[in-house]
Amino acid sequence: MIVHITRATRHLLFWSLIAVAVSISFARIFLADIDDYQTELEQTIRRISGIPLHIGSMEAGMRGFNPEVILKGISVEAEDPSRQPDIQLREIRLGLDFLDLLLSRDWLSASRVTLVGANISIIRKEDGSFILKGLQTSDEPPLWLLQGGKYEILDSQITWQDLKRHGKPVHFDRFDLVLKNHYSDQSHEVHLLSLLPEQYGDSLRISADITGNIFEPDNFAGQIYLEGTDLQASALITGDLPLGFNLQSGAGDIRVWSLWRNASPYQIDGYIQAQQIKISKNRAKPLSMDTFEGSFGWSDNDGRWRLAGYDVNVFANQQRWPDGAFYLQQDPQGNLAAVIKQLDLPAAMYLAPLLMPTDHDYADYLTLNPKGRLQDVSLFVSSDFLHYAARGRFSELGVEHFGAIPQIKHVSGEISLTDRYGQVMLDTRNAQFDASDWFRNALDVKRLHGTLYWWQTAQAWQFRARDLEVDSADFAGVAQLDLWLPKSETSPILDLTLAFGQFNDISQVPKYLPAKIMGEGAVEWLDDAFVGGQIKRGELVVKGVLDQFPFLNGQGLFETVFAIENGEIQFNEDWPHLQNVYADVQFLGEDLQVAILEGRSEKVDIDQAVVTIPALADSEHVYVWGQVESKVMDSLAFLQKSPLKPKIDPVVALISGSGKAKVDLDLKIPYYETDPVKVQVDAHLEGAQLTVKPIALNVDAIKGVLTFTEDRISSSRLDARSLGYPLQGRLSSDAQATYLDIDGVSSIDKLQKQFSFLQNDIAKGKFAYTGKLTLPYQQSLPGSLYIGSNLKGVVIDSQPQLSKSTEEERHLSLNFQFEDGPSLPLELRYGDQLSGYFLIDKTQEKLRSAHIVFGQGQATRFASAGLKLDIRQPSFNLSQAVGAYSESAASRFPALKELAIDTGQLVWQGQTLGPFQCQMRFADKQWQGSIDSTMAKGRFSVPEQLGGNNHIKLNMDFLNLSAMDKFNLQGADDAVTELPLIDIDSVQLLWREVNLGALMLQTERVSNGIHFKTIQLQGGKRKINLTADWLKQPTGTVTQIKGSLQADKFGELLSRLDFSDDFKETSADIRFKGGWRGGPHQFSLSRLNGLLQLDLKGGRISSIEPGFGRLLGLIAMEQWVKRLSLDFSDVYRQGLAFDEIKGRIKIKDGLAFTDDLTVDAVAANFYLAGYANLADKTLDQRVAVVPKSSDAVPIAGTILGGIASIITQVVTDDYKEGYFFGSQYQLSGNWGDINVTPLHDQDGLVNKTWRGLTDFGWLNSITE
Repeated sequence: MIVHITRATRHLLFWSLIAVAVSISFARIFLADIDDYQTELEQTIRRISGIPLHIGSMEAGMRGFNPEVILKGISVEAEDPSRQPDIQLREIRLGLDFLDLLLSRDWLSASRVTLVGANISIIRKEDGSFILKGLQTSDEPPLWLLQGGKYEILDSQITWQDLKRHGKPVHFDRFDLVLKNHYSDQSHEVHLLSLLPEQYGDSLRISADITGNIFEPDNFAGQIYLEGTDLQASALITGDLPLGFNLQSGAGDIRVWSLWRNASPYQIDGYIQAQQIKISKNRAKPLSMDTFEGSFGWSDNDGRWRLAGYDVNVFANQQRWPDGAFYLQQDPQGNLAAVIKQLDLPAAMYLAPLLMPTDHDYADYLTLNPKGRLQDVSLFVSSDFLHYAARGRFSELGVEHFGAIPQIKHVSGEISLTDRYGQVMLDTRNAQFDASDWFRNALDVKRLHGTLYWWQTAQAWQFRARDLEVDSADFAGVAQLDLWLPKSETSPILDLTLAFGQFNDISQVPKYLPAKIMGEGAVEWLDDAFVGGQIKRGELVVKGVLDQFPFLNGQGLFETVFAIENGEIQFNEDWPHLQNVYADVQFLGEDLQVAILEGRSEKVDIDQAVVTIPALADSEHVYVWGQVESKVMDSLAFLQKSPLKPKIDPVVALISGSGKAKVDLDLKIPYYETDPVKVQVDAHLEGAQLTVKPIALNVDAIKGVLTFTEDRISSSRLDARSLGYPLQGRLSSDAQATYLDIDGVSSIDKLQKQFSFLQNDIAKGKFAYTGKLTLPYQQSLPGSLYIGSNLKGVVIDSQPQLSKSTEEERHLSLNFQFEDGPSLPLELRYGDQLSGYFLIDKTQEKLRSAHIVFGQGQATRFASAGLKLDIRQPSFNLSQAVGAYSESAASRFPALKELAIDTGQLVWQGQTLGPFQCQMRFADKQWQGSIDSTMAKGRFSVPEQLGGNNHIKLNMDFLNLSAMDKFNLQGADDAVTELPLIDIDSVQLLWREVNLGALMLQTERVSNGIHFKTIQLQGGKRKINLTADWLKQPTGTVTQIKGSLQADKFGELLSRLDFSDDFKETSADIRFKGGWRGGPHQFSLSRLNGLLQLDLKGGRISSIEPGFGRLLGLIAMEQWVKRLSLDFSDVYRQGLAFDEIKGRIKIKDGLAFTDDLTVDAVAANFYLAGYANLADKTLDQRVAVVPKSSDAVPIAGTILGGIASIITQVVTDDYKEGYFFGSQYQLSGNWGDINVTPLHDQDGLVNKTWRGLTDFGWLNSITE
């Protein structure tokens, strides 16, 4: 079977191709001679179309399998030669469709006419019919277009104008149009495609299938499809739009399917996507949309139109409204019905001006600017807008503030309403209400659940809700509401009761205050007043006409009451917060009252308190009354954090304490800082204890009332105990400071126990005192405590200048300065003879430094650590003062750093030393200073450590040895190895008011003592050089000395030293080597040992008198020379001139021996032998006097004759050689009363006497 079908198909295709080939060949043959038919064709076209057409040339060809004739150079004759013809063509193409001809066997329907380069105008007339110009020479419609088979208009220009919509012409440069006429059903198929000029968009496509004559009004029907891309509305739409719309701008894509009858659409469906749209209605303000996208359907049946929109997405006014869906219907009577599946109200309201009559009264409600989304809403609105009904759901609903209606956001629920009554079933989460006329901020509603009913009467709208659950972001509540909204200009009437609780953070209370109708100051106070805490229960009641709120004249009731638990309240930013508060708060009308039942503030317990603001709108103050109880210091700490801080700070800085205080508060606090705070604080003390911290002074058992005001501190009489005894005090103040005046008694032992540095054994007794504690407000000024007493009842046994009896009055003052630094200054004044300035170390509670002035003058601050002592007295017993400065006293005082003594009489161990001035200062580990006294004058340096090789250095103007004789240096020999080294450089060394010259002394330490390596005294032609050692030995200390004296005017020196005035013009060379047991200060003749060598030359003894004895005091020549002068008065009447006095004197334990002391006088020689006891001042010696020449014999004889009765013995019992002229004497007894006994040999023994006298052999028996 398949084989037969295949074979038949092959035959059919073969013979079809043969037929086509034959037909094409025949057509080609026919078309080859087409030029011969040009004239005939012009006539035929003129006859059929009525167009006076001229053909310039003709061409023939094939268009596929179909023949085609091309007419070129087309021209149309104009009726008016002066005008351009209506028809303009470049060429016409005429063709025949063989296939269509075979099928229809109708030459007309199989024909095809193509017009190229036409310029056509399409005009929609006012009656809805169309005019086509450019294809006919007259105003008659080109009906021939509806009679042919297929017409094409290619690469042509077209102009469109809608006169029915009063549009302006719109010109398209290039378009292609195809018109097919179907004779089978008398329909016409039209296709138009155009690439639009840039100002119109991108492209435009129109396809239509219509029946009837489109050139006649109301005489065609069918369907039309329109598609455009990037269409520019402002350029394309130049005429009126339906419903009064005016599209001013916009661009987008459109696809529209429409059904027409009677030349009008009755159903339209489409899709629009557009952007930057600006549209208006009836010359109203244009509406802008950034983007619009959606599908729609519209129909009109017998005056009832319907409009449906779905998948509508609008972005306008910086908002996006997606997925809109709605259905609208309007009946012939103008009643509007709607079914809204989903619609964003902002979009609806934004587009509402395009839909609602702008001159209708209800247009005012568009200012509500509703927001949210409607779902499943059914709506009916009468044509007159007086009757309506609606039902549906809404979410996130909101409106703007309008009249008495607050701004509402995010409300959800269901609604059912008519123009007479309705109800809203609310089921809302996180809504927001903003009554900006009352509240500063929107009120957040976490949950709103319940039903709100309303109805209207001729006079008003009425609203009612019962048990409406209102949970804000901060509390939960249940409301009962009745609201009457008059339709007239009168104010609404509200009856609201809100019971609330679970308010866990009362700092949010200010959000719920009607601040806009309250006073600014009150609002600011309330904003800060409620810091924290909870409200377990509360109630708000508002009843009355709202424009009378808060009903000051009794026109209504406004009351809010709630109980605060565990709250924190600030009644003023400058006062401490109240914490752990339990209080009842009442807003009644414009008054506020907070009754505090319990609470704390800064460790202060609140027994009771009331905070009130009368007339919130007009008041300028907050009033606080209360009573608190706490420890004393806690009460002060509380006041310290208040405006009283400048007055309390000085108190707290200096005072610590314990004990309870009850405090009454009476405060009038202004809202504004520029106004003063009125304060009345009474602190009741009953047995409190306070301590003045800088001096650790305790004041116990305080009773009294302290009063603090905004500018003063005062008190009643304060009774207390301090320093072991009762006292009374009273507080007062002025603009500079607070003062505490004190009267009390105490005793010296209590005072010394309190101030350890005052401890001594010289004062005893009990005394009365006054005191004044000063606490300046200026922070740079220190507080102070003054204590003064006349010390009556106190006995003081000390220096004469300081001592007093019990009945005697002597003023004592202590003035403490409470500075912020580490030290506490204290100024002390005792009478006019003692003042001190002490710095007490606050941490160690002992003296850091002190300046003490004993005498006239005022002590000043001594910044360095240590003691500065000034002694300014007419007479000062230094040894007594040193004795009083015991080790215990030294431990109480810091180390001495500066000392100044200025006295007219220095007393040391009962000895008066004369005027004395000394200043010394310790620095760089040594004492440096100066001294000016009868003993010495100059500068000195004493090292801190006197041991080792450290030296005391004296740079003196003078040293007075005579003035130093009064010093007792007993005990120094025990410490010889520890004694300091001393170096002296003195310009003068005075002894007996004689300047012995410049002294240089240098010492060094040896293993067992001190070595004086240099002792040099030089003045004029005198020079003394000594060395010495002060050594400690097992048997005790010893002093060893060695040196020499050279003096040219030795006699003058003796005279100035008041030894003798008899020596004249004498030079001396004296050498000594020896020592004594003990130190240098323990020199004693009974201990002296050594050897003295005398060599005096070229002198004269002017008269023999006791002065000569002082010169030779070691050998006691004083008395015997005097006695000898009696015997030789004839020889020594004018004095004794000598060439030399020379000899050696041995000294042992105070006994001075000599056997070779010779006085080589001018007339005779004196020979001395024997001993002298230097300690007992006795002697036992013999003196031989031998004249030098015979010339002296007569004289000697005369002398001997004159004293025969005296000299009865010879000098010795043994004469070596004998000598007639020699004489000998025995000297014995005390120095002050020497017995001189002459020793004479019997006659005839002169030679023997001479030998015995000359060899001094008799001395051997004495010295052995």
